[in-house]
Amino acid sequence: MSDQASGTGKNLTLLAAVVVAIWGILGLRDQPNVPYAGYSTDGNNTVTKIYPSSPAEKAGLQVGDYITSIGGISVKDAKAIAHRPRAEIGEVRVIVVERRADTQLAAAEAGPEVENIEVAYTQLSTRANSLGYASLLIGYFFLVFGVLPYMRRASRGALYLALVGVCLGLAFFAGPYFQSYALRATVNSLSIVLILFGFAFLLAFMLEFPKPKPILAKTGLARAIIYGPAAFLSLFIVYLIAAQPDATSGLNMLVNVLFGLFIVYYFGYAVVAMVNSYVKATAAERDANGLNLMLAGVLVGLLPVTIASLIGIFAPAAVLPGSDFYFLTLALIPISLYMAVMRVSSAPAAPTAEAV
Repeated sequence: MSDQASGTGKNLTLLAAVVVAIWGILGLRDQPNVPYAGYSTDGNNTVTKIYPSSPAEKAGLQVGDYITSIGGISVKDAKAIAHRPRAEIGEVRVIVVERRADTQLAAAEAGPEVENIEVAYTQLSTRANSLGYASLLIGYFFLVFGVLPYMRRASRGALYLALVGVCLGLAFFAGPYFQSYALRATVNSLSIVLILFGFAFLLAFMLEFPKPKPILAKTGLARAIIYGPAAFLSLFIVYLIAAQPDATSGLNMLVNVLFGLFIVYYFGYAVVAMVNSYVKATAAERDANGLNLMLAGVLVGLLPVTIASLIGIFAPAAVLPGSDFYFLTLALIPISLYMAVMRVSSAPAAPTAEAV
């Protein structure tokens, strides 16, 4: 990598990191305006969790309720929902739900009971606010610990780590809210594409560091493996945002499965590549390249999220204890990768046959 290319790459990377950092701050400033209802769904409009003392609990929403409309708009009408502004603090919206009968016999005789639930949106709860601050902090961990090694030594592995930091750091930032639908759609599309490719850059880093894996010699195949799934899912999501087809149960399930498989694929492959580096290295190489730290940090960081993703694919209605906090372990990933890359960067550079 030439000095001129290295300098340009560092400047562009630093600029991107600053933009993402500001984006996170703008999202934090908007946090007091974010409406809070206090319930979660399985991604297909069935309520899976009601938070204590939340507006949803006070209004009478129950776990198992199937939501059919919110504020007079059917949950299947993706276009109308996308164009509708977000709720204001203090605004009341009627959530229409189908409530399952206690027995299958009763359900067959009378059909589902329909309830109108009036939910008055409030500011975020203390718990939700705390999760927002924690998410912001983890995003900055990815940014700082991802970009710093590249600023110190412009290697290909450090570049991939910097791209991971910028793209996946963005995933933890809510960003500001835009009243304009066109602006919201554009920003959402760009953010999703960057985040999805952040997973691809993570895999690229694992295949490159500390030594390039043989698969990288097959350029076409390597690109397809690394970037193909991210490109496919990006195009699919952008299509959904632009075309806004009806959000049927089948489409919702397809999106849930695709995202689950996507996360398992990239995280799983990244772990396999990392373990491969660890197994093939000597004890001295593991210490010199920081592989012990990297293996421990990445495995502990990824395990809860990977398990949750697998369960989300095969049992989307299941609620895991403390699942809202699983993402906190992800903070270990940028820290451990940073320590590994910095350990290599601080060692004297020695020419090797592989480098040539």
